[in-house]
Amino acid sequence: MISIARMKHVILSATALALITPAIPTLAQTATPAAATLTAPSTSAALEGLDAYIETARQSWLVPGMSIAIIKDDKIVYSRGFGVREEGKPGKVDADTVFAIGSATKAFTSAALGMLVDEKKIAWDGAVHDYMPSFEMDDPYVTRHATVRDLLSHRTGVVTNGNLWYGSGFDRKEIIRRMRFQTESIGFRNQFQYQNEMFIVAGEVVSSVAGISYDKFVATRIFEPLGMRRSYTSITELKGLANVATPHALIDGKMVPIDYRMIDNVGGAGVINSTARDMAQWLRLQLGGGTFEGRQLIAPATLAEMHTGQIVPRGGPGTTFKFSEYGLAWGVQEYRGQKIVTHSGAIDGMQSMVAMIPDKKLGVVVLTNGLRTMLPTAVELRVLDAFLGGPVIDHSAVLKKASDDAARIARENTPPPPASVSPPTLPLDRYVGTYSSAMLGDIAITLVDGKLMLARPATSAVLDHEGKDKFKARWKSLGQMSIVGLTPVGFTFGPAGQITMLELGGDKFTRK
Repeated sequence: MISIARMKHVILSATALALITPAIPTLAQTATPAAATLTAPSTSAALEGLDAYIETARQSWLVPGMSIAIIKDDKIVYSRGFGVREEGKPGKVDADTVFAIGSATKAFTSAALGMLVDEKKIAWDGAVHDYMPSFEMDDPYVTRHATVRDLLSHRTGVVTNGNLWYGSGFDRKEIIRRMRFQTESIGFRNQFQYQNEMFIVAGEVVSSVAGISYDKFVATRIFEPLGMRRSYTSITELKGLANVATPHALIDGKMVPIDYRMIDNVGGAGVINSTARDMAQWLRLQLGGGTFEGRQLIAPATLAEMHTGQIVPRGGPGTTFKFSEYGLAWGVQEYRGQKIVTHSGAIDGMQSMVAMIPDKKLGVVVLTNGLRTMLPTAVELRVLDAFLGGPVIDHSAVLKKASDDAARIARENTPPPPASVSPPTLPLDRYVGTYSSAMLGDIAITLVDGKLMLARPATSAVLDHEGKDKFKARWKSLGQMSIVGLTPVGFTFGPAGQITMLELGGDKFTRK
């Protein structure tokens, strides 16, 4: 589980979370022939057996519904849905069903900034502070020198903190104001640090320079020209809309419907909701060098820069590809001798994958209403293999076995609960109060029916006692449980025996 206090990799990958996990998907470890030995099949041959494979994989991962579109040579050659929009209800998923795409939003933010680069209103290497004077970090050097390129490639060195936006109740401007209190750093441009908050900044740079909201810019400059008529930047736009997928969380081995989370405050990092058919138009733009149906929306050189690696994620290339880099809101990797450009996304109850091979004019988008599965990656790899003429590999089965084995090992290594638990140092009512952080705001601790309760402006939890002055925050909403799980909570005492501090995950809040 990922702590709400340290959601280091929220909204991006097929391995777990979203808004975020690693930004670049983990590819199955398979022996691959040299690129020269592969013979690309016809489109009809590549699509043969795909329906059955996807449906079997979906059921294996217990995902209620998914929608897929494939683009080849500027045409949608495959688009359809599988399963249902909500578990236990008959509504079927199709290519026009709306899903949250999570961190796949980031590439739209990069494109918006790229359009402003084309208009000479900003530069990739222009200082963020010059475009948005409210941008201020704890380190004055980072404040003065961080560039648009740094924001989009996760290399500012500022350590991410999901508590700034997830359940905080802060709007985008307040999140940016409070980022100056983040003192943790891994060194400016020193290494890759996945960062949702910096993409909130990037979205607000669009607004500051363009003079309109980030949301309106994306809608008018990207959605409308591409004909993305069922794409939105807020869940408020989904009210009353037909054919919308419901998020689901895996609870006690079953997929349970949960509510959409209001995440408008995460802005350019992950607010978009879209469909497979709409996202296919987005991929046509990417594969068309910035041109869509004869209209140039982004200069070819600008788009190429987005697809070019800017930094190597920590750990370096994996064993399954010759290189693995992060560009401007896109992961860039080698797979079967081809350069693939990809990004995944996740938020409560939803997971997505967007991938393309530019040299082959091939792209695929996978949208699902389940979380913590490798299903989007399995389908992505199946499609890439089929069109490259690679060997038939059941990536879903390989990844499912690895996932099940990891879960089993984790269970086996989990120590049994202690026979007895030490009581809290003080009566529970003595823990009640308000605890504050300059960066993260206030936490209120109350006592309700003999249990301590923790509340932030937009989220709350029951505190389960674990021993002495240690608790676990059990978030009340299933939606919150689906992405953050149980979070450690501890209390610190002063020399006089009074409670001085609360720690939530890795974050400290001083008692008022």
